[in-house]
Amino acid sequence: MSIKDKISGFLQGVGLSAINAIARLGPYDLQSQSYGDDSRHQLDWYRGDGIDRPVVVFLYGGNWQSGQRRDYRFVADTLIRLNCDVVIPDYRLYPEVRFADILSDARQALAFVKAEVSTPIILMGHSAGAQLGSLLALEPGNADLAAFIGMAGPYDFYPFTEDEHWDLFSPDYEISQPVNFVSATAPAFYLLHGEDDQRVRRGHSKSLMQKQNEVGGVATREVYKDMGHVDIILSFSPFHRRRSQVVSDIHTFISNKRMS
Repeated sequence: MSIKDKISGFLQGVGLSAINAIARLGPYDLQSQSYGDDSRHQLDWYRGDGIDRPVVVFLYGGNWQSGQRRDYRFVADTLIRLNCDVVIPDYRLYPEVRFADILSDARQALAFVKAEVSTPIILMGHSAGAQLGSLLALEPGNADLAAFIGMAGPYDFYPFTEDEHWDLFSPDYEISQPVNFVSATAPAFYLLHGEDDQRVRRGHSKSLMQKQNEVGGVATREVYKDMGHVDIILSFSPFHRRRSQVVSDIHTFISNKRMS
């Protein structure tokens, strides 16, 4: 890693710490729970005031190799203010495990939440978390979800362009591609992408939307000008959310799902 990369990473970490420090002041109760036996099988459950609030299960990204739930407290803080409760699970990461295990962890976390609540559940993810969430939302057993919201997700990326992905997704490469599992019975898909995303290009969300609609599913898409891969998740920060079109659109979408 270059000195420039180290400095950039340090500054991003400081910024994230500041964002989450402000989020600690949010109007919610936080409880950490285990959903399985591994040390990574932990989730944070954020509960706001009121009853019958929908629950958003948020899956973070990190190229299936990094991430921890505490780094996304700012996402929960914003969603709490949109009248949702929020669950953010950790999951095992590559190279300790392969993709099938990562997907299994996400599936197990979602099942844990479904067993605990009777209110609508919305699955949401960013980047690799959006890929995981879309795969879960397309599984027949999850047709009862209220919706799936995917931000900057890779949904159609085979053959792989990163060498390590051949190992990460082995041996069953096809299970990594949400476009292989489109379904008319899946919950509504709301796919968001930055126009300037250079990490996961916006053609991924276009491909999944088109294929979902072709089989009779419901999928809509928003593309945001002058927004990159990280910008879309930083829209949830307390510094951006009041003016964020992303947050506004998600609020409208969730409100419409509650009324339907």
